[in-house]
Amino acid sequence: MTSSGGGLWHPDSQPTQLMRRDIDRHSRRLKDVLLEDRLRKEFLGGVAKQDAKAVKALVSANAENALKTRPKGYDADHPDIDLLRLRNYTIGRKLNDSEVVGPHGLDRIAELLSCMKPFITYLNSVVMPDEPASASDDEDEEEDENQNDGESSDEEGSE
Repeated sequence: MTSSGGGLWHPDSQPTQLMRRDIDRHSRRLKDVLLEDRLRKEFLGGVAKQDAKAVKALVSANAENALKTRPKGYDADHPDIDLLRLRNYTIGRKLNDSEVVGPHGLDRIAELLSCMKPFITYLNSVVMPDEPASASDDEDEEEDENQNDGESSDEEGSE
């Protein structure tokens, strides 16, 4: 027997705070990922396509390390308190050796990774968001363009 899974396991305090802030402000993002058919089938025990059931499955899978009470700064009656209490955000499942050994093993692994992709992408978007282009990058590009413009006008003026 082997396992397949992914997510945030024992993250430092900053990623945990970022996850809690995103859940507090935009819980729909995580819930929409949890409602994806293939993810529910492969990693959430095939629960029905309902927010409460999908959230309960994720919380149950990560309950071992969850806070017993509310996290600091959040109300105990917050509508998403169960998600906010989590300190791990992982999905996983056990696999029989026959699923991963043999001629179809790599296909099965690729299928499971594909199912996990939206979940991992969501987590990464929260804890490691793409940096927007900084103002200094824009200024550097403008400076390069101005230098090129100046070079061509010098050449034109010398003819």
